Amino acid sequence: MELRAAQSEVETISRVYARLHGIERTDDWLVLKLTEEVGELTQAYLAASGRSRREPDTGAVAAELADVLAHLLLLAERFDVDLDAALEDKWGRWRHLVTPADRP
Repeated sequence: MELRAAQSEVETISRVYARLHGIERTDDWLVLKLTEEVGELTQAYLAASGRSRREPDTGAVAAELADVLAHLLLLAERFDVDLDAALEDKWGRWRHLVTPADRP
């Protein structure tokens, strides 16, 4: 799936962001930031589905999904996880069970 390059690029961008904003990117910060971003995704989803006092924002779900993905990539980079291999090990083993009816 070629996520290694994305991990590296997001890591570089995160370092720049942290330098500009005086953030210490500890392991705790990375995990807590991921949790924060999942919460923001939940808020965007609730607004988009009409279950919030917030007005729906068509781009909010996409933006928050990008933040969640970026922070997952940062954690993978920090802990030297090859997400391509991890996805293959965890999800790819079910590939042989996919039928044409399962495809979108």
